[in-house]
Amino acid sequence: MNQYIARGKTYLGNAGIYLTASLISSLLHVLINPLMAMNLSPEDYAVSTYYTSFSLLYSPVMGFFITDFYLRKYYLLSKEELYKLKGNVIKLFIWFSGAVSIVCLLGLFIFVKGTHVSFDFMPYAALAVMQTYVALLFAFQQAEYKIAREAKPYFWTSVIFGVITVLLSLLLVVAIKYGAVGKMAASFLGSFIPFVWVLYKNRQYLKVKLDKEIFKQIFIYGYPLVLAAMMTYFTNGYDKVLLERGGDITALGYYSVACSIAAYITIFSNAIKGTFQPDMYQAIAQRNIKKVLGVAMLVIASVGFIVLLYILFCPFLILILTAGRYMESTEMSRIVSLSVLTSTIYYQVSQFTYGTGHSKLTLINKIVGTVINIGLITWLIKSYGAMGAAWSTVLGFLVFAVGNLFMLFIIRKKLFVKNETKNT
Repeated sequence: MNQYIARGKTYLGNAGIYLTASLISSLLHVLINPLMAMNLSPEDYAVSTYYTSFSLLYSPVMGFFITDFYLRKYYLLSKEELYKLKGNVIKLFIWFSGAVSIVCLLGLFIFVKGTHVSFDFMPYAALAVMQTYVALLFAFQQAEYKIAREAKPYFWTSVIFGVITVLLSLLLVVAIKYGAVGKMAASFLGSFIPFVWVLYKNRQYLKVKLDKEIFKQIFIYGYPLVLAAMMTYFTNGYDKVLLERGGDITALGYYSVACSIAAYITIFSNAIKGTFQPDMYQAIAQRNIKKVLGVAMLVIASVGFIVLLYILFCPFLILILTAGRYMESTEMSRIVSLSVLTSTIYYQVSQFTYGTGHSKLTLINKIVGTVINIGLITWLIKSYGAMGAAWSTVLGFLVFAVGNLFMLFIIRKKLFVKNETKNT
């Protein structure tokens, strides 16, 4: 009994630390948001959101679910094997992800010029793509802190680098008034500094030789997930492209504000999911389906409570956070906040799916779901404009979640069949 009480205290303590780090980071952004809103026009929000939205399309290729592969192996490998894997992971983030980022930037250039987008390509596209690249290594470091239950290092690194990003935003947007360029440059520099720190902290791992077998395992594990994750773009990214093509840049700007304010909930939802992520992976490794369901329901209920609070206080929050300049974003933001709940539902289902080694199932579900979502989002935006775009983000994740649950039901007898050679 004492063992369970002690474990419960550890969980609550770690959860408190993760949430406190998120609270501090979100509070800092809340404090500067009115200043940002007063110095950014709807067009600034539109162009920055337009280019950063493409990260949903190319970030899965850059990251290739390398971190998830590492987390899945964390409880299964010896210290020596884990050391070797970590060295390979860090090198892949540097060289493989770096090469992919260049290819993605070229692909984005071809798309923008070929479709005659109303926004300039440079420097917005370069800042968006490179910010995604340099952020990968720090995200890996934070994920390792979580699964190792090292809450304090997670807390201090989150807070320190969060403060640096906020100061850069104040400097480049409020003081120097660089508009969208300053906003995106602050995000890039705020990710580049921890990228350098993680490299220095883990410099001993750079001596580890790349293992082709590890790369092969990561590729086999990751490619179905990458293809599936790229399709999420058509749930929460393609809407910006359709709105830009509609020609109402101001509407896109207000919609971008609605999404950015609602995104504060994501900070808390990620902290909640991150707190229980080690337990989810451990439960999957132990084939404990009852614990898997318990963790998933606890995460969903916690996120749902936060979304409910946001919906209730949304008008007041937008009044304060935008200095009253973007009140037209209120209803859209309320709707978009529901997508945090539906995406959490889908995340819990998909995490279980690829955690049990059925990553190809995730891909099949995403292909079918994406076809449905493309038709759904096109109709909603054509019929209801930005408001339709808001609803498309909510319904899109539900389509994926329901489809994934249906496929899991079909293969329910094969969920915990051990086949490491095929599914790693």
